[in-house]
This record gives sequence, structure tokens and C-alpha cells, in this order.
Amino acid sequence: MKEINVYIRPNDLSKVTDILQKHKLGITFFDIQGTGRTPRSTSEIIHSYQTGRTTVPKFIGRVLVISIVSDSIVNQIIEEIMNSFDKQDEPYGVLFVKDVTNAYELGTEVKGNEVLVSK
Repeated sequence: MKEINVYIRPNDLSKVTDILQKHKLGITFFDIQGTGRTPRSTSEIIHSYQTGRTTVPKFIGRVLVISIVSDSIVNQIIEEIMNSFDKQDEPYGVLFVKDVTNAYELGTEVKGNEVLVSK
């Protein structure tokens, strides 16, 4: 099993979730803040009307999508996600793949890849 972590812009969420749902995979996603190695081409500037100050946020909003995928389809899922984005110089986000050594369904005897199978 593999864990796929996809860090993307909020407006790209449906591209990734549509692919995962098409394959009947479980999905978890979070709104997150952070910064990566790629500088932003355009800074978001916030104007405070009460103080008159202008600030540029240090962190930007992204969405983290997490899904656990069986080894048999992980390459297909990665390829579909990668192909759903147009090629350009500035990245849309980043995708990480991690090994998952085992899984256990709480309250049952189900474990391993069987946890990923729909009932």
C-alpha cells in the first residue's frame, strides 16, 4: 500500500478528488498554510484599513489531499493526477508517495489491503 499526499492550490482540488473518486478511493483533505522552495510570482498584499499598513503574508494557502492506494494501481493514479495538470514553468503543487506497511480496521479483524476494499 502507498499513501499519496498531494499539495495543491485550492482551485485544483476537484481535479485530484475526481480522479480518486473515479477509482473509489478514500479521500481526506485539509486547508493548510505553508511555503515551499518555489517563490511566488505575484505576492498577495493585504491592506489594513484601520492601521494603514500593507503586509505581504509569509505563508500561502494550499490544500493537502491524502489517499491510501493499493500497490497495484498506485502508478496509474499518479499518472492520471500528473496528466490532469497542464505543463508550465511554475509548478501547480507537489505529490509525495510513501510506503504504508500495514492497516487495521478498528473494531474488526480486517487488516492489510482488505481495509481498502469496498464492502
